[in-house]
Amino acid sequence: MTTHVYFDFFGTLVDYDPSVLPSAGNAPFDFAERHGCAVTPSEASAAWQRAWTEVDGAAAESGRECSMLDIAARYAELLGGRCTTLPPTSEALERLVAEYLDVWTAGIRLADGAVDCLVDLGRDHTLAVVSNTHDAALVPRMLQRFGIAGHFSEVFTSIALGWRKPHPEIFRAVLAHDGIAAGSAAFVGDNWSADVEGPRALGMRAFYVGASAAERQPVSLTDLPALIRA
Repeated sequence: MTTHVYFDFFGTLVDYDPSVLPSAGNAPFDFAERHGCAVTPSEASAAWQRAWTEVDGAAAESGRECSMLDIAARYAELLGGRCTTLPPTSEALERLVAEYLDVWTAGIRLADGAVDCLVDLGRDHTLAVVSNTHDAALVPRMLQRFGIAGHFSEVFTSIALGWRKPHPEIFRAVLAHDGIAAGSAAFVGDNWSADVEGPRALGMRAFYVGASAAERQPVSLTDLPALIRA
């Protein structure tokens, strides 16, 4: 019997734009201007994209999560000699990360059916969030912003646990924390590899709420409670 239900966050409980270059602002360029860097907005964006691709790509390959500060530091390295006040202080990198996340999260919206789903499942299941994220405070802050933090017993993040989905260690850590066997858990998410194949490899049930594709038919958050209880 399923006693615990673990939810991915981005793309599952909220709708968001996964682009690392949000259109609402250009925090990397603002950082470059503050440090006297001779770059255009498009050059700053290209350097940010490269930093993200390099650092996040290595994390995806190893399964070991990277932080936003890791990405910001690599970005500063790429700007290199084109700036008058680099290398930056830790405070300057923290400001870049904070400003970037403010822009990146501005358009995030609660997914349709999320609240009703959580209320329904919360009546007879323990609910928690298990999210890949580069910033430890980001998901808890978003849960508070949308007023759904109280539905969850715990928020597990890849940056805090050190491993990112679909690496088995993140799922093992969550199950061990809750003291349950994989057969008592269900996972809900929008990424087939991270949220379906990863949990299933350990014996968890998994429910896909992402985009429809060949052999990947999603379920809705509205239908999810009945499916989990089936």
